Parts: sequence; C-alpha cells; structure tokens
Amino acid sequence: MNGHTLRARLRPKRWRLTPRGKWSLAQQARLCQLLADQLRSGFSLKQALAFLRTTAEDLPPEVAVIEQHLLAGAAFLPELAPYLQENIYFQLTLTTHDGSLCLGLARAAKLLQLMATQRQRLRQLLAYPLGLFGGMGLLFATLQFGILPQLRTSLAPQTTGPRLAWQVWGGGLLGVSLLLLGGATLRWWWRQSSLQRAQGWLRVPLVGRIFRAYYAYYLADNLSQLVQSGLSVKQMIQTLNRLPDRALLHQLAASLDQRLNQGTSPMRWLHRQAYIPDDLILLLQKGSTPEQLARELTAYSRLQYQRLVNRSERGLAWVQPVLLTVVASLIVAAYLNLLLPLYHNLQGVYQ
Repeated sequence: MNGHTLRARLRPKRWRLTPRGKWSLAQQARLCQLLADQLRSGFSLKQALAFLRTTAEDLPPEVAVIEQHLLAGAAFLPELAPYLQENIYFQLTLTTHDGSLCLGLARAAKLLQLMATQRQRLRQLLAYPLGLFGGMGLLFATLQFGILPQLRTSLAPQTTGPRLAWQVWGGGLLGVSLLLLGGATLRWWWRQSSLQRAQGWLRVPLVGRIFRAYYAYYLADNLSQLVQSGLSVKQMIQTLNRLPDRALLHQLAASLDQRLNQGTSPMRWLHRQAYIPDDLILLLQKGSTPEQLARELTAYSRLQYQRLVNRSERGLAWVQPVLLTVVASLIVAAYLNLLLPLYHNLQGVYQ
C-alpha cells in the first residue's frame, strides 16, 4: 500500500479518540497480542476474532460487536479505535499502511504490556506506604480529637479550649486551602497545550527521565512509519494534522507547518523542544535516503524503548523508599505536634 492509499484511509474523518480507551491497558495489550498470534498462525482477521471470541476468556464484550461489524463489511481499525489509547491507534494505522497488521498489533501489544505492567507495579508499591499513612492518620486523629483533649482538659483546663479550637480551625483552613490550590493547579495544567505539558513533564523529579525516553521512543517510532510510507514532509504534516487537536503530534505538526509557511527553518525551534532528543534531530539532518533514514529511525526507536524500560524500572525502585521517608517524616511531625504540648502540661503539673 503506497502513500496515496494511506492518505485516502486517513482523509474521510478526523480521529476523535479519548486519551485513554474504554478498555484497560491490560485488556488492550491482551487483545492485540492474541490477534497478532492468530494472524501469525495463518488465520484471517475475521477467523481470528471468531476463534478468540469462542475460546479466550475474559475478553471485552465489545469484541463480539466488532466481529459483527467486520462481517457486515466495516474496516477493522476504525471499529477498534474507541477502545484504544489514541497514540496506540495512530501507531497501528501507520504500521499497517503496508498491510502488516500482525506486526502492528505485536508492537502495540509490547508497549501496552509495558504500560500495564508498570502501572500494576506502581499500584503495588503504593499500597503499603499509603496503607501505613492511612493507619497512622487514623491513629493520630483519634489521639488528637478523642484522647488528648480530655487529658489536656484535666491537666490544663484554663488553656485547652481556645488552643484546641484554634488547631481545629487552622487545620480545616489549611486543608481547604490545599484542596483549592490543588484543583486550580490541575485546571491550569490541563489548559496547557500538549507541547507545554511535554516540556513540563521533563522537569518533574524522578519521572522526568522516564518521560524523556518515552517521547524519544514515541516520536522516533511514528516518524519511522511516516518515512516508510513514502510521504513527503508536507504530506506527513497533513497526515498528523488529522489527529485530535490535543494530540502531541498534531500540535507538533501544526507548529512545524506554521514555520514552514512563514519561510523560516524550524530547526532552531525543534532544538528548543526539550522532549525532542538532539540525536533524533541529527538523524533528520544527515541527509540519508528515505530507506536508510527509516532503518535508522527504527533502530533508534528500539534503543529508546529499551531505555524507557530501564528508566521506568529504576524509577519504580525509588517509589517506596521516597514514600516511606515522607510517611516517617509526617509521623515524627505529628508526634511532636500532639505529644510535646502534653509533655509541657505534665511538667507544669509536677512543678
């Protein structure tokens, strides 16, 4: 399938996908991998869906609907689109432009499985520190509002009431202020463009290096598919412009298109985008043939994928120690806040 056919497939309508599909990451990965295995075994797409629907367990019920639509003559990828992450759907579309649906599904399953595994590991790592934090919070709340007020009243009745009231009101105001600040920060963050959020993610401690590797892999992998499709630079930009407006690749293409239309070189602007590796820009400036450039980009994307795996593993290794340190600090602070006043009251009694 040539570049003209690919453009025809992408032209009829703009993609309107949600940031996350209706299926979980694990479900998306499992279906893509199972379909890839069946296609590799010689099944047709319709046969593979029918086989999986009758033999595989715990498949989403929408698989049966997709199979019915395929039997009625619908195209596969548009039917699958509402249930996939938009970046996965776009990669599938580019990967399958030459008919290699099996390869596209296998690559999608690989990335989805990594994302699902790391998310599950993160939840497991968070379970113990958050459970410990919740238990200690309940314990100190009981001490603060149940036991200590009675002790303070019996030891220092003339000062306990106003002090406790001030602490309650102060704590309540602090909590409300933090909630309002957090909500305002989240609203501001989601109002930023995808390009600005990409720049912001790179500055976050611990996860910044992970996002840097992810963006490097994502951009190189999609660019390699565009180069292999035989599209010109202008046609690539037109293809990317059909993505949803909030998509990173759409906004990147729009910025490049604006600078090209103004007659200015976009290279200086590209170098200022921290999420675009300098190595990737150098590959584009080498002047390689499209075939050679596609091979280089594919090799580079594989290298970045391995770097993404390694960095995510190292990042997850830091999650529990950091959270346990935070919990321990909060416990010490709560201990000092609750028990030191009681200690001073006891000193006053015995003196």
